[in-house]
Amino acid sequence: MNNQPESDKLSNPFSKPEKSVSFSIGLIVAGVGMLALLLYYFSDQSEVATVKQSEQSEEHQEAGAKAEKARRKELIAYLQQHPDDEFAHFQLGQLIQDRAPFQALENYSHVTSLHPRYYEAVEAIAEIAMEQDLPDKAKPALMILVRKYPQESRFHEQLARLFFNAGKNDRALKYANRSIELGANQAAHYMLVANILRQAGRTSEMVGPLKEVLFLEPDLYEAHLNLAYAALYTGDLTTAEREANWCLEQRPDSSTALRYLAMIDRNQGKVDAALSHIEQALQADPHDFESLLLKADLLIYQRAGQQAYDLLKPFYAARQTDRRFISALARAAGLIGNREEALQLQKINQSLIKEDDLKPTSLQSESVEKNQSSQEK
Repeated sequence: MNNQPESDKLSNPFSKPEKSVSFSIGLIVAGVGMLALLLYYFSDQSEVATVKQSEQSEEHQEAGAKAEKARRKELIAYLQQHPDDEFAHFQLGQLIQDRAPFQALENYSHVTSLHPRYYEAVEAIAEIAMEQDLPDKAKPALMILVRKYPQESRFHEQLARLFFNAGKNDRALKYANRSIELGANQAAHYMLVANILRQAGRTSEMVGPLKEVLFLEPDLYEAHLNLAYAALYTGDLTTAEREANWCLEQRPDSSTALRYLAMIDRNQGKVDAALSHIEQALQADPHDFESLLLKADLLIYQRAGQQAYDLLKPFYAARQTDRRFISALARAAGLIGNREEALQLQKINQSLIKEDDLKPTSLQSESVEKNQSSQEK
């Protein structure tokens, strides 16, 4: 009797698990496929929604532009019939300020103090006038705003910049300092004060505001370069050299920083080093007249009169009202024996000195301006 089981009746121990695995894989594949379809569907729907939103936005903008254009035409037509209607002028000014600032300026100028939004119109006038470089229109508008809003720092700052550009340094400094007192505590505000002081020739006073600038913005190149200048002209050569070298590290081709280093060398009696630095400055900027003038001064110091004369003479026609240039050319002419020319240049220099002495200072100009204003009233 055969006790061994028949082969076709033997059970395969792995048959059932294989079916299970195959079934699971099928479910996963189906799930991934369904997920992909869902993602594609919703992504597609999102894109469709975005396109619709974009189209709606464009349509809305077009509709708004058409409505605005129609409103402009309506106001223009109305003002042709009613040119004194300040309400219509104000509305038209608002509509066209960005695209037609000069016309908007004209419209805003028709708005009187009786209008409930008068000061908005005045501010718009100041803004447009400043942007379009119309100081004669910006100044009276800003003066009105400063009187109306004495605690608003930005109006003081704008007036300061206006007077600074006009060379009225005392008034510019007054408004710049006031803007800082009212809370304008940014590097640009202290930088404005420093620039006003520099223009006014009050070099030693520049150091304080420049340190404030560097406290707020330690890497501001303009502040470091101005501090080098202030330190140089107040005799602090250590600070001047440190700041000039810092500037040169940031911008190796800075003719101004190289010129400052040349001046420091000259003040320390290092004439050869000064000439080396000034040659580098002229290589960086051959048209830097300040560097040319300093080179001539160094050549005169070395008794190289002919070289200095040849360097300066070509600039006579363009620089004959520049006292420093005339003085340097006179000295160079004297060194090479051109006595008559040197004497003539000295006379020109003397007349230029007298002219400068007769010019009113910015403080005198302010007083004259106040007197004229009171007379007009």
